[in-house]
Amino acid sequence: MKKNTAPAAIRHLIFDFGGVLLPIEEEKTWEAFERLGAQPSLGAQKGLFEGFEKGELSGADFLEGLQPHFFRKNIFKDDLAEAWAAMCYHPIPEASRLFLRKLRRQGYRLFLLSNTNELHISRIRALSGPFDYGQFLKLFHGVYYSQEVGLRKPQKKIYQRLLEEQELAARECFYVDDKKENLKPARSLGMQVWHLNREEMGFADLEKKVKALPNPAPDIAP
Repeated sequence: MKKNTAPAAIRHLIFDFGGVLLPIEEEKTWEAFERLGAQPSLGAQKGLFEGFEKGELSGADFLEGLQPHFFRKNIFKDDLAEAWAAMCYHPIPEASRLFLRKLRRQGYRLFLLSNTNELHISRIRALSGPFDYGQFLKLFHGVYYSQEVGLRKPQKKIYQRLLEEQELAARECFYVDDKKENLKPARSLGMQVWHLNREEMGFADLEKKVKALPNPAPDIAP
């Protein structure tokens, strides 16, 4: 008997936030830090950045942790917060909201899986408006922010937590991220994955890719 190698129908779509559904430019933050007089040591503070994204530090503690890595020792925390949030420069696009609404009508379950922190979310909420930000989140059946779950991509446990809590079959999930390193754990769990390369692709490519997926079963309620 010939083995069936057809991919499973995709029922669940999991999206990264920044770089996929929301434009971001990390260079804007590093440029802002340089204008404030950042020392070279700032670039080596991976543990500080990741700890903040996992909710291990408050916003105030994170900003205090940044201060020693600037030439000006009396630098204001508000200035550091502004620089840290500079990468989040755009409100949530209407195209993203329309896209997600369409996917819900087609029967997909939608999930947001993002490495983020309170300062970035505060900036995105302010740029988008509290109402529109809240309506955007309501388009998802589940939202997993690293700062809230205490895990961050590419830790395998954050993907496992989403699958287990939402009772999803990995083979029925399609995951999109703009960072390749975040795709490997998802793929190892059995998800179908896709890298949205921001240097070569845009939102239209994402729409085209999702449109070509095996259709979900008709009994799925939005």
